[in-house]
Amino acid sequence: MTGRVGSYLLFGDAVDVWPVATLLAKHLPAETAITIVETRCRPAETVALPLESPFFRTLDIGATELAGAGAHFALGHVLDGFCGSGTRQVAAPSGDLPAIAGLPLHQVLHCVAERAGALDRFGELYEGFRFCARAAAEGRVALPEDAPQSPLAMLGPLVVVDRMALAGLLRDRFAGQRVESFDGEVAQLRRADGARVRSARLADGRLMEAEVFIDLRAPGGGMGEGEQMALPLLEALARSDIGIAADPLAGAMPIYSARAGAGCAAQPHALETPWLANLLRLGPASAALGPLFSADARMLLVQVEALVQCLPATSEMRVESRRFNRLHARTVERLYELIAAPLYLNRRAEEPWRALRAVEPPEGLALRIEQFRSRGRLPEFDGEVVDRQFWIDLLIGFGVLPARHDRRAGAFDPRQLDAALGTIRGQIDQALAAMPTQGQFMQRFGNA
Repeated sequence: MTGRVGSYLLFGDAVDVWPVATLLAKHLPAETAITIVETRCRPAETVALPLESPFFRTLDIGATELAGAGAHFALGHVLDGFCGSGTRQVAAPSGDLPAIAGLPLHQVLHCVAERAGALDRFGELYEGFRFCARAAAEGRVALPEDAPQSPLAMLGPLVVVDRMALAGLLRDRFAGQRVESFDGEVAQLRRADGARVRSARLADGRLMEAEVFIDLRAPGGGMGEGEQMALPLLEALARSDIGIAADPLAGAMPIYSARAGAGCAAQPHALETPWLANLLRLGPASAALGPLFSADARMLLVQVEALVQCLPATSEMRVESRRFNRLHARTVERLYELIAAPLYLNRRAEEPWRALRAVEPPEGLALRIEQFRSRGRLPEFDGEVVDRQFWIDLLIGFGVLPARHDRRAGAFDPRQLDAALGTIRGQIDQALAAMPTQGQFMQRFGNA
């Protein structure tokens, strides 16, 4: 029988250590010591995170507190240039569109379009029903709870926030009293036997001991120490001259611009086993997936939730580390599938982009494309990071259109289906017209 761990030492940039320290402070017994060694060397970074993420729900952090930390809100991401120079697509988190007789709306619309001989306009017709994307494109914002019995219930608001401001909110509200904090930098991890860490030596010579060490430092050489997960599309992107630039503050929505000739992307990496012995590597120490959809910032929050599922840790830590490593691998897979989609499905004619389309996509993305292209259906995977409707909209937006629809749709009277689609479209148009602009929405928090 092994005892519980009594002390944790976290080290890395403040924007990474405080989200971890906050959830540790919430879930660990009061007698457990939590110490951080923080640096502030990363440049300012604004990210877009789901307002309804489990991380914010666990801490009961809502829109009001986040707005007080300087956040604003958006309903989607802009993908700029992935389908050709000058093209823009809105990828908006969304709950399921209303079903008709139990059938997903896109299945019914496909049936109606086929009967009308308008399948070549299916993507265009579908755009009118993308309530969240339309609201995002018009710069409108609301919360699902503003009108839960209306189309607003489908909204998936994003928090667009500076990571240092978020770290300050977490420190001041949740962890400042509980966590002992030092400014500094860990220069060396001193091992006792094998992989087990005994102490950390700071750059100023101080030694700090703990039972668990959590490393959140970006690896100096680009890739973390240890076996790596394969990320072929991201590796091909890094070898190309294509650049993905993130500009969360360009307008009402974060914009991700894809440009050939913009320079090589940073080297992606993802450790297979970030938790070894009593050393756990999180955030940039465990993986780097890039800026698209704020993947790296989202990964850290999901990792912290996974870590909480493995607490309180015992001094042996074998069971906890195995479980966390499985959850980490699943998180990387799901995020990789998400950010690989616009890269693999790009519709640009230039050679670097054609080369990306020739790279084998992640298995989960390939299955989604295959099943949706066949019958408009999607497989279900554990640990999804976006909902089903997001995938449906994204695939249709990139020209992955179903060859067939659910046969049950053909059993209904065409006039009934037309009427049902017209009713839904009317409700969407009405809700959209009544929504506030982003400036009007932010006035409720006292900052337009």
